[in-house]
Amino acid sequence: MNNLFRNMLAKVGGILVPALVLVIGAVSTANAALMLRLDDPTTAVIEVTVTDQGAGDMNPTAGVIVFMGPVGAFNINVSTGVNNTTLGSALIPSLDLNSIDITMGIGVGSLDVYLTDTGFGGLGPAIMAIGGVTAGNVTYSAWADGSNVAFAMGNPLGILGPFSGAFSATAGTVGLAASSAPYSLTQRVSIVHSAAGATSFNATLVVPEPGTLALLGLALVGVAVFARRRTV
Repeated sequence: MNNLFRNMLAKVGGILVPALVLVIGAVSTANAALMLRLDDPTTAVIEVTVTDQGAGDMNPTAGVIVFMGPVGAFNINVSTGVNNTTLGSALIPSLDLNSIDITMGIGVGSLDVYLTDTGFGGLGPAIMAIGGVTAGNVTYSAWADGSNVAFAMGNPLGILGPFSGAFSATAGTVGLAASSAPYSLTQRVSIVHSAAGATSFNATLVVPEPGTLALLGLALVGVAVFARRRTV
């Protein structure tokens, strides 16, 4: 029995290790250009674009961007973007965007907050989720793009909202997040205030990688077949 168990473990290793190396290698180029953008859509210019560890990034950690400052009618903005380098999974493409945005005085204004990254390799259905509270309206949109260009919007993944007051929503897309890899992912949260007030939100975008699960499934099948042959 001990020999059989050792042989089974060796067989599993022979199946899993090369497979996982291939998967990890396929996504090793991910997170090449994490960028945060804050834009007043009523103007002809893009007010703020911050690249990970570049000018304007207040967090020195790779995979995390933090911006603080005024944009248009929004006097106070604290926005943070995180990619899957920091979220902890090299095999699951993911972005997390959260922000606190406040208008004062007359308080009428619009703001688009973007987070984008390139080099993703995992293809599969995307999952969007957002929660928060707003004194105005909030709409969450996401895209994948096979051109692998930052902020590209070739393949819409979904739209959640518009929301008002306290809100929470989750949605999944059917089919592949992009037709080819590598590809880029982009989130946009659009805020509209008609009076002074605050908006706070957290928006996530995740693309679970079915290929990883398939490889594990094949390994388990191999173990079962091997065990059956040894017991016959």
